[in-house]
Amino acid sequence: MAAFIVGDTSAVLDLSTPQLSNELAELDTRIHVVEGLIDAHSQLERVNSALQFARDRQTALVALQHEPFGYTRQQANAILDMPMSWQSPERRQRLMAERDELAARRAGLRERVSEVLALHWFG
Repeated sequence: MAAFIVGDTSAVLDLSTPQLSNELAELDTRIHVVEGLIDAHSQLERVNSALQFARDRQTALVALQHEPFGYTRQQANAILDMPMSWQSPERRQRLMAERDELAARRAGLRERVSEVLALHWFG
């Protein structure tokens, strides 16, 4: 087990557990989706137009993954699942705040891992 004491002695960071990797992966995935939602929000007219001309969900999904959008499948699905009420400026602000909070958490975790590894390897 690769467990390291972090900062004060009450915090232990176990680098061998899958929870740390899973948490970082989940943060990366959510940030990726939120960034797609924010981008879609910035071009709602074009997105809505593409969706209106799609004959079904699959066609809309493909349209969002190609030019002029280029969203990933995860982002496109999240955009298609986005309720109409999410088109408000308030919701865009909330998405941006969520992205910033998640990015800060991810950066903090990565920094802790780097510090622990540096202490371990370079003492």
